[in-house]
Amino acid sequence: MLKENDPLPKTIAWNGIALNVPLTWEIDSLDTTHLLIGEDGSPKVEIKWTDSPSRFTLETYLKRFISQSQKRLTIKIHELPTPRSFSHPEKNFEFFFFSWTSTSSTGNGVLIFCSLCKRLTMIRFFSDSRIDPPSLPALILMSFTDHPPSDQTHWQVFDLKFSTPRSFELLEYSFKPGCYIINVKHKKTIQTIFSWGPASFLLTRTSLSEFASQRLPQLKGLANTGVCIRGNYLEWSYRPARFKNAQILPFLSRYSLFTVFRICHDQKKNRILGVMVDSPLRFEHDLIKGSMIGDL
Repeated sequence: MLKENDPLPKTIAWNGIALNVPLTWEIDSLDTTHLLIGEDGSPKVEIKWTDSPSRFTLETYLKRFISQSQKRLTIKIHELPTPRSFSHPEKNFEFFFFSWTSTSSTGNGVLIFCSLCKRLTMIRFFSDSRIDPPSLPALILMSFTDHPPSDQTHWQVFDLKFSTPRSFELLEYSFKPGCYIINVKHKKTIQTIFSWGPASFLLTRTSLSEFASQRLPQLKGLANTGVCIRGNYLEWSYRPARFKNAQILPFLSRYSLFTVFRICHDQKKNRILGVMVDSPLRFEHDLIKGSMIGDL
């Protein structure tokens, strides 16, 4: 729920990184270790992160990262002192403040090294405002985290908002108009998050079951019905063969995956949401029950 008069009412959470931003700011681009957030096509803040090698010294690691960033971004970085009034709730962070200049713009930023998860993050603001409370860059920085605070990783991008077990890592993603897909993986278990929309258009001439079969023709058997936190759902559970006629070779059955897929029409958000889990161990109903369309 949005807080009244909150200057940073929107949370963006992606691949372990999370921060709060103004409501009108949107993600302009992303990849596995990068976020560019802007407003009306103008960049406002850029976040780039990397995990440290197994052996390193922080001073050498920072110098190398700064050198690479200057070349990649075509900017010049100048060190700044830490603002006297600045304090962050995360005590495992070390901060290195800087200003930056390019041929077309200037701004301020900070490098953050986390001694707990060993991640190094660059946050670059496209603003000359000092990162000094109560400035907007300082408030954004105060909300920043670079690893999940619990056993769940929170994701909040575009119209998607969900959590996955912290042990799962981002495998691949796709954000196409009307269809968002995110895959996360832990060992041999893959969890896939789907969001299609607008549902009012996609379900005009077809049922939810027909839509699921059209988009995911690999679904097998009949679906069970139920009610979840988003409304009525359909759920398939089956054990697909690894290849055609594999069932005639019983000794290969131990290599088969167990698949659970749940789909729901979220009428309030006008989206069709789906969660699929493929696992070699068993039907991972617990991951479905704890998902964004989990049980009541």
